[in-house]
Amino acid sequence: MLLYAVQVEIDEEIAEAWRRWMNYTHIPEVIGTGYFRGYRFGEVVEPAAPQGKRRFLVLYEAPHEAHLQAYLEKEAPRLRAAYPPEFQGRFVASRWVWKMS
Repeated sequence: MLLYAVQVEIDEEIAEAWRRWMNYTHIPEVIGTGYFRGYRFGEVVEPAAPQGKRRFLVLYEAPHEAHLQAYLEKEAPRLRAAYPPEFQGRFVASRWVWKMS
């Protein structure tokens, strides 16, 4: 199993709107692709985000490397491009993959 981790640091004044969009739109769309079998989503409390920012983490569970690669090639560009304009330029995303043993 692999964990695809996406950490987002976002401006504090839009963080709640972004969180709602993640919970009700983006994460369901990612899971709906069929490449992941589950996820976890929450706010990072330590280390603290810089002043004026909030930090969140999403962990998507991919059963096999082929699932993750297919998602990254076929779906990720489209879903990343679908970020609403009000969030553009107001967040930084970091992504990494953990191979669980």
